[in-house]
Amino acid sequence: MAFCLKCGTALVQGAAFCGKCGAPVSTGAAASSPPPPPPPVQPAVQAPPRYSYAPTGTATAPGLVTRVTNILTKPKQEWEVIAGESATIAGLYSGYICILAAIPVVAMFIQISFLGTMLSFGSMSVGITAGLVTAILTYVLSLGGVYLSAFIIEKLAPSFQSQGDTVQALKLVAYAYTAAWVAGICNILPIIGIIGLLAGGIYSIYLFYLGLPVIMRTPQDKVIVYMIVSAVVIFVIYVVIALIVGAVTTAAFLGSRILTPGF
Repeated sequence: MAFCLKCGTALVQGAAFCGKCGAPVSTGAAASSPPPPPPPVQPAVQAPPRYSYAPTGTATAPGLVTRVTNILTKPKQEWEVIAGESATIAGLYSGYICILAAIPVVAMFIQISFLGTMLSFGSMSVGITAGLVTAILTYVLSLGGVYLSAFIIEKLAPSFQSQGDTVQALKLVAYAYTAAWVAGICNILPIIGIIGLLAGGIYSIYLFYLGLPVIMRTPQDKVIVYMIVSAVVIFVIYVVIALIVGAVTTAAFLGSRILTPGF
C-alpha cells in the first residue's frame, strides 16, 4: 500500500490526488511506508514555586529577611505558610530566634553603656563592662523566656480545644514576637524606645491572634480567651526577666560608682 508523503494518509490505488490533503500523487510521490510521526512536543519548563513543598506536605522556611517582611506585611498569608513548614526547636533558634532576639539587646547595650539611661535626676551610663554583663544576661533570659512561653502555651492548648506540640507553639511565639523584636531597635533612645516597644508589642499581640487558629488549630470562639491567657503568661515571664535585669543593672551601676570616688 502507498502513502501520501505530505500527510501520511493511505492512498487509494490508482488515485491521482490524496483524498485527505489533496496533494498530487505524482508530486507527493507515494511510498511503501508512512512517514515517521513528528517528534513529541516537550512541555514548557515552569519556574519553581516560591515555597518548595516536600512530598510529606511540609515546606522549607524562606530566608530570614523574607520571613520577617512577610510576617509583618501580610501575616494572614504567612501564617498559612508557616503552618505547613517542617521545623525543629534548634532550627528555629539558630535561624530566627537567636538573631532577632539580639536586636533589642544590642540597642539596650548601646543605650546604657554609651548614651546613658534616663533617670529622674538626669542620665547615667553603667559603663561598657557592666553594660555587657547586663546585655548578656538579658539575652540569655530572653531566649529562655521564649521557650518557656511556648512550653506553657502548648500545655494550655487542650484547655482551649487546640492542638499542637512544642515546635508548633514555639513557631507561634517566635514569629508573633517578630514585631516586638524589630521594634527593639528603638531601645537606643529612651523616649522613642517606649513608643516603639509599645507599638511593636501591640502588633505582636495582633500577630499572635492571627496565628493561634492556624498554628494551634484553635476554634474561633476560643481564640480571644486563649490569647488573653497566653499574653498574661508571656507578660509575667518577661516582667520577671525585667526585674532580674533591673536588679543586675542597678547593682552594676552602684558598684561602678563605689569604685569611682567623687561621684
